[in-house]
Amino acid sequence: MKHAEALAHPFTLAYTIGHARGMMDVFRRRPDETRSYAALIVSICNEHGFPFWGASGQVLEGWAATCHGDTGKGVKLLRAGLAAWRETGARLWLPIYLALEAEGLSKAGDSDAALQTIEQAIATSNETGERWATAEVLRMKANLLATRAADGEIETLLLESIAIARRQQARCWELRAASDLARLWQQQGRDIEAFNLLRSIYDQFTEGFDTPDLLDAKAIMDCIKPSSTTKRNGGPDA
Repeated sequence: MKHAEALAHPFTLAYTIGHARGMMDVFRRRPDETRSYAALIVSICNEHGFPFWGASGQVLEGWAATCHGDTGKGVKLLRAGLAAWRETGARLWLPIYLALEAEGLSKAGDSDAALQTIEQAIATSNETGERWATAEVLRMKANLLATRAADGEIETLLLESIAIARRQQARCWELRAASDLARLWQQQGRDIEAFNLLRSIYDQFTEGFDTPDLLDAKAIMDCIKPSSTTKRNGGPDA
């Protein structure tokens, strides 16, 4: 991003922030960072006539707003960004953008609209063949169904998410889905299974231990710590 700024080239800057840094911050769950530059993308694109990346900036700005509790503004921006994205003729990234909208709708308390939107994300992925985000979309669907579906259905979705992430070697998404499944298993009294699942994935990481997903997984393992598993496998570090 610093190199893009140094070039003083508006399109390069919009692309770099919106495509590279923006989506990476979404994947790493860093709304504070995203909020600091999302409006800048929109401003640059409005000034220079870049509707494609301007739409991306609105989506990022909306996601950051929903993460900070401003769900009304956030959902409005997400919907506006998605509409603008479609108007350019773009279909790339629609599954993950729709999933972010579904997440925002859920935070706003509109669970029905959230489920409809996540189903759109899945349908779009099937139509276009863009499946790189399928693991995360299925995980988000499982969370949206948490209060209205049987545990078996939710477990199936999370297991599928884990399997897809594993095939794609998307380890962070694999860990994220495994954390959700571990919580479900813990509620069912399946502590050892939950612990072993998380530990097997967590131990593959060699860095990033201060990121939200790894901190979350570590907290779950520390909470479970079944004595029999801890003795057999060594348990997580204190």
